[in-house]
Amino acid sequence: MRNFFQAVFAVLLLLTFPALSSAQARIEPSKLSGSDGASSAHYRYVFENPRFTTPVQEVEFDGAGQGKFRFKRKDSDEIVNQLTVSATVLAQIQASLDELNFLSSQEKYQHKKDFSHLGTMTITFARNGKGRTISFNYTDNPGLNRLSDIFRNLVTQETRIFEMETVLANDPISMPAQLRLLESELKSRRIADPQRFVPMLKNLKLDESVPLIARNHAERLLQAIRKGK
Repeated sequence: MRNFFQAVFAVLLLLTFPALSSAQARIEPSKLSGSDGASSAHYRYVFENPRFTTPVQEVEFDGAGQGKFRFKRKDSDEIVNQLTVSATVLAQIQASLDELNFLSSQEKYQHKKDFSHLGTMTITFARNGKGRTISFNYTDNPGLNRLSDIFRNLVTQETRIFEMETVLANDPISMPAQLRLLESELKSRRIADPQRFVPMLKNLKLDESVPLIARNHAERLLQAIRKGK
């Protein structure tokens, strides 16, 4: 008899709260890892060359552009900084990966000749539970070269940010040299996202702790960035 009443009670619950059951059925799949292709994406680029002054450089971030920038110089401690990759740069990276059909392609990108003295690049991309990692020191694949350039420019960008912040904190009188380097990198298009420097340059042009020549230079660079130069 008790089993009979238990069965009746269960049926009454289902009839009374059908919306709750259906809502749970809709919500649970969205909690699964990888249900959103963009948010589940993972990107990583590493450059290594033990002969260089900076033998290791790495950027790693998720589909929202949040991650870290890591590098190590000889005879120095490893530096790890927070990284935010802009939507513009993320779109460029993803477009290059899609063009390469990166996750499905079986292409061997390494050139038949070994150029290990140039250093080794490793690129990892993962999305929705599927991932791929490739390593090469030189390639003649145009699409992969474009992708590598974006990552290298991102490393250059974050390195310059680190250098400028360090100089501002410890040796502001040396800021003119940093701005000359930044101008050269902007002109040669070795910065992934020039807008990254706008807040810093706005602060610099008003900062009386740096030389006047640097404040004026910061204003000129701001104008160049606004004009897309």
